[in-house]
Amino acid sequence: MKLSVYFGESLAGHLESTAEKGIIFSYDYSYLNSGLPPISLSLPLSNVEYSQKKCLPFFEGLLPEGDVKRRISDFLHISETSTLKLLQELGGECAGMISILPESESNRTRSSYDFSLDNYEPLAKEKLSDYIKNINTRPLLKVNTQLRLSLAGTQEKLPLVYKDGEFYLPQNGAPSTHIIKPTGQGKLSNLSANEYICMKLAEHSELRVPKTELMRIDGSEFLLIERYDRICQKNRISRIHQEDICQALGVLSDFKYQNDGGPSLADICNIIKTKTSIPLLELRAFLQYVLFNFIIGNCDAHGKNYSLMFQDDSVKLTPIYDTVCTLIYPNLTQKLSMKIGKHFEIKKVNCEDFAILAEQFGLKPKIVVDTYCELVEKVSRGLDYVKADPTLSNHGETIDNIERNMLNKVVL
Repeated sequence: MKLSVYFGESLAGHLESTAEKGIIFSYDYSYLNSGLPPISLSLPLSNVEYSQKKCLPFFEGLLPEGDVKRRISDFLHISETSTLKLLQELGGECAGMISILPESESNRTRSSYDFSLDNYEPLAKEKLSDYIKNINTRPLLKVNTQLRLSLAGTQEKLPLVYKDGEFYLPQNGAPSTHIIKPTGQGKLSNLSANEYICMKLAEHSELRVPKTELMRIDGSEFLLIERYDRICQKNRISRIHQEDICQALGVLSDFKYQNDGGPSLADICNIIKTKTSIPLLELRAFLQYVLFNFIIGNCDAHGKNYSLMFQDDSVKLTPIYDTVCTLIYPNLTQKLSMKIGKHFEIKKVNCEDFAILAEQFGLKPKIVVDTYCELVEKVSRGLDYVKADPTLSNHGETIDNIERNMLNKVVL
């Protein structure tokens, strides 16, 4: 089995399943001489083929994870371990600039698309609500058999376009502009409100954030998130390249947690120092992301929840995303995905750990402490705005619960 890997309109190379070597990736000769960038920092431009161990972290990292991956695999009657078959079914619209198609299929992907009915099919709100309500029988990424959409993560998501209050599904390889994330079920039934609250707190803390709305249609609550790896200008929609830290470091999604061998804060600091265009600026942003996630009680900020964006010959951190207060759910772990200082246990982090954190970032401890104190103050002010947000009129208990669990009193 052989798939063509496109970077925008350009054929970047081929992903192939072989009997002798397993999965291999090779750059196309023309692409190597095109002046275009590598598709991943973990896959530098080379005329040598990349082994399964080297290439799989990037490509498998384009796919959903966990239960979502299992549901999609069951729905398609494909083994969840069949990465190439899943990419063939889902890889037409991936994160960043990547599109993956069967070798026999010509590439219809263009650098930018007109917003027109030729490229975007209207999606009635009633139909969207029906998709969300039937999520247990039909995964959102396959609400239409013709769609080839993929997004990483363990939550159900649907990439689409939201424009002038209406929803549209992309066609003909066109990019989406937004992501819909339905709320959780059972004990996680307030998950959308939780994430919306935390994203608003991040916004009021002056962090880089994608525009996020909490919406409800016919009883179905969901998040509507504007994609930071897409640009919509004058009715033209185009893609921006990005990859998460696990992909950039060549780490499989199954090992995204530091305790499982995944990235540490020091690893991410190192890639920021060596690969971003303005390291000091991006290290400052990353420190704010780390401390913000700590303050709001987010233990699930792992290597796939931080990403790099490649635009206009520059490399920088993407806006913060997937940030929630996990501490309000007693059944979830209170261990951090990446330890701060010496501690994985979030409630044991202290001033000594902040000093170690400062050393990893190459900063003076006072800068870390001052950044923490500034964020605590901004988050506290942000709570006043959140409490007055009419969108959250039915979620007062969730706001109070998040406020009670915030880690804003570390002894310094």
